[in-house]
Amino acid sequence: NPFEGMNIDYVDGSGGGSFQSLPPAEAEAEMTLNEAFHGATRLVEVDGKRLEVKLPPGVDTGSRVRIKGKGGGSGSSARDLYIVARVLANRTFTRKGADLTREVRVTLREALLGGEIPVRTMKGQVLLMIPAGTQNGRTFRLAGQGMPRLKGEGSGDLYVKVTVVLPTNLSDEAKDAAARFFDLVDQPDPRAGA
Repeated sequence: NPFEGMNIDYVDGSGGGSFQSLPPAEAEAEMTLNEAFHGATRLVEVDGKRLEVKLPPGVDTGSRVRIKGKGGGSGSSARDLYIVARVLANRTFTRKGADLTREVRVTLREALLGGEIPVRTMKGQVLLMIPAGTQNGRTFRLAGQGMPRLKGEGSGDLYVKVTVVLPTNLSDEAKDAAARFFDLVDQPDPRAGA
């Protein structure tokens, strides 16, 4: 058979036989980042029929999930269906591939003296150890706390960027205490040479 192994659909129309390659059908599935993390089920309409499709954990915007033979038609003329994912932006997490980034606010005390702070991840809450002397903008990597990998095993990482929040509306007593503290600190001018 000269056509053996070739991906050609045969359509027998009223005018006799003809060869026709049917394009796959497409449907878009919109989802939240949380749904993309855990996987989601969506109802799509194809060829006048409603179909429930499951999207695996780890899909990203533009991911195409193929469902064989569900794009309309029947038998040898059944088309494949591609579900194209669109993941909505998230207020807390920014995504790049399987990695996530988020910001965490810490107090001046936590930044200066260190301490454990709770950080919400997609998997739940973890405690992040902030070392003493943490600078504003420092980023910590939490391995395996990112998105599941769509292809392959494991998960990406979560990068946590620290933002130090300074105290405001200091009383006169607090200002005096702060001045005494900074008189004790030997901090070079950070603008020197700039």
